[in-house]
Amino acid sequence: MKHNNYLSLKKSHLALAISCAAMPIPHTAMAQASHAENKPVFEEVVVTGSRREENVMDIPINISAVGGEKIEDLRLDSIAKIAYYTPGLTVVDRGPRDESPDVMVRGLNTGGLGPGFDSTTVANYLGDIPLRVDLKPVDLERVEVLIGPQGTLYGQGTMGGAIRYIPAKADPSGFSAEFRGSASSNSESSGLGSDYGATLNFAVTDTLAVRVNADSVQDPGFIDYNYVVRESGVSNPDPDFSNPDDVAANLRRVKDANGEDTQSARVNVRWLATDWLEANLWHYHQDTKAEGRTLAHQLSFNTGPYESGMRYEEPNHYTNKLTSLELVGDLGFAEATLVYGESEYEELGQRDQTDLLLDLDLGYDSFPSFSSYTREKVKDESDTLELRLSSQHEGPFKWVAGYFQNKYVSEGTSEEFTPFFDQFAVDNWDGIQLRPDSLEYYSVGVLNEKESAFYGEVTYDISDSWSVTGGYRRYKFETQDTGGVAFPLYDTVFFGDPQDSINLNLSTFSGDDKGDLFKFNTAWDITDNGMVYFTYSQGYRNGGINAEAECTEEQLASAAEGNQVPCIEADELFIKPDTIDNYEVGYKGLVGDRLSVSAALFHIQWEDLQVATASDISALPITGNGSAAESNGVELQGTWLISDNLDLAFTYAHTKAELTEDAPGLVGDYSVSAGARLPGHAEHQGSLNLNYTTTVLGNYDLDLNYGLIFASDVYNMVGGPEDPLYMIDEDSGEIMAGDRGGEAIPGYAVHHMSATLRMDSWTVQAFADNLWNKYYVTGTRSNRSNLEDENNGPGVTWANGFTQRSYGQYVGTPRTIGARFIYSF
Repeated sequence: MKHNNYLSLKKSHLALAISCAAMPIPHTAMAQASHAENKPVFEEVVVTGSRREENVMDIPINISAVGGEKIEDLRLDSIAKIAYYTPGLTVVDRGPRDESPDVMVRGLNTGGLGPGFDSTTVANYLGDIPLRVDLKPVDLERVEVLIGPQGTLYGQGTMGGAIRYIPAKADPSGFSAEFRGSASSNSESSGLGSDYGATLNFAVTDTLAVRVNADSVQDPGFIDYNYVVRESGVSNPDPDFSNPDDVAANLRRVKDANGEDTQSARVNVRWLATDWLEANLWHYHQDTKAEGRTLAHQLSFNTGPYESGMRYEEPNHYTNKLTSLELVGDLGFAEATLVYGESEYEELGQRDQTDLLLDLDLGYDSFPSFSSYTREKVKDESDTLELRLSSQHEGPFKWVAGYFQNKYVSEGTSEEFTPFFDQFAVDNWDGIQLRPDSLEYYSVGVLNEKESAFYGEVTYDISDSWSVTGGYRRYKFETQDTGGVAFPLYDTVFFGDPQDSINLNLSTFSGDDKGDLFKFNTAWDITDNGMVYFTYSQGYRNGGINAEAECTEEQLASAAEGNQVPCIEADELFIKPDTIDNYEVGYKGLVGDRLSVSAALFHIQWEDLQVATASDISALPITGNGSAAESNGVELQGTWLISDNLDLAFTYAHTKAELTEDAPGLVGDYSVSAGARLPGHAEHQGSLNLNYTTTVLGNYDLDLNYGLIFASDVYNMVGGPEDPLYMIDEDSGEIMAGDRGGEAIPGYAVHHMSATLRMDSWTVQAFADNLWNKYYVTGTRSNRSNLEDENNGPGVTWANGFTQRSYGQYVGTPRTIGARFIYSF
């Protein structure tokens, strides 16, 4: 379906300015008028989200595209920032310590917004390889965001949508280079932030080229960790705060403790082997040394607005690697694509664990110098193979067919330390011997998964203006999960086990699942300038197994006596898949001559919701299934050409997602009633960007941009402050009112501005992000049930003056002012 009035024109400087401001709006405005009709025209934005090159306005699905130049000009250095301008997409921004983006689509979420958030409803792709990474979007052709299930067009079964990072390819036409850098100052930071990098393109021959880019990001951070214990298990984490000497003797301050040092590089070798065969070899590497959380403890510990109450520094070092080979062949009747990739991920992190152990109420607070920390190691490996055919023949039929296979292995360990608690237990609780390494808890898990699928779509053009599409996916999922936990300090101190023993209770479970997904779409060009479409699509998320040992009768009896046992009950072992049915009606096109819009109305039915919860025994973290939910809303994006020099780009999304059935035991002992609003999404969210372009100093382009992003309140848990929760008393069976401390995180509006001057090979920009220095909250850690007073705090106070600090608020970045440059030739 081709709209002839969408002309593909050579981009002028003015069009570039508007392009940089428009963000993922479906069209980039061309301010020059058509000589034939004396009307403004809109530049084609070509994407491959439909598995063939098409104008984004000719694809009858909800898709947004962000070009590489826009990413640079609006400083979109993460998917969290790109999401601000993409209706339907939400990313919970918790800072660089979180190793992968926490992405949700159209409110499809039941978990809280703190650690443990599960964003597996959305697939992330680097090229054609699925990869869960917070990619630094450097030297990209574009980022494509597809909203809604994509299982009949993409290898990985995407329940909520897909995010595709499309990297720039090597160019065999000649040599080119780009050097870039920036420096910035944050109003709450004591140091300067910087990033710098380069891209080099080498033409080896007329058919062989190499493209290399390397970048470095240094962010000093702005959260102060001012309550770090000087010596674990010796220093008092809660000293007499009215006595400065006592505080200084036990605690130390760490300034700007949530910084980041990220190094990234990518290499592409491109070979145009023949006139019908192209090969691309890719290697990608990103290494991040992150510091602590972007977390403030004002309510739970009376800290400052940019101050954490954690007792330990919380670094996290993680690395992503990907090597892939792509072969694309023109077979005449179809284009064939073969992709193979190997990815690897490694992580080593540390975090404060004191609050969790206090909350277990096992007597740790009896030790006056009690504090605990956890160290975690993760290594993931994945092999991906995909073969796809896309038709190229003339005629009313178009089709796409493919096979996908992904093998995934994950190995992880978690070690929990309680320094010098063994000595306290020997002295006060009749312990037998010490545990020198202080290892209190140890867990290990090895996960093997294999996913495979056949998928495809067929489109039939009934007429020049009307088409229908059908899609199908046949999938199979296999998993084997081995894991277990141990309590080494407990076994050594109280039962006399060897001082280095780790008595793992390992279990192995296997499972598989298979099924079918369907899609139907119809699209109609109602005018030469506009198209309406309807889509029904099914989405699916793999189930799995909780890798914990099933409790024996002896363990159940021991747990009933109040002992800590590492097991789960039989009905907690298996995780069912959850599914959605997505219905969508949309419009793409022009309204008048100067307004381009893309709009969609959607309705989603969600069954067997997967939720992060805890086991009834020992509160081990597991995944369970909830009941049912639905999501309804509208999404809008567009560009208005106010004049030849001035345009306005805008986005808006209204989302209402809620449970449709009661959810017994949704989290822990608590149940949630139908009608409870799902957490994580704002009912109203959007952006505005006003852009003005002029010429200065004779022949240089100056682009001025002023914009804002806004969002209404967000619930931090199902039901939020409405708290439609109850629990059942285990002894009497009585239903009692619940108070889980839910809240509505306040909405916000954050402004930004920039001035960009383009001078031949140079681009220079001055910018201010969060212009008015707005203090805003992006999420919470834990919930307000851990406060003595939900509105005023502090955290729950335990014996010996311990104050629980598990509740905290993730905060947005304060005002940042800086300058950046690009030199290219």
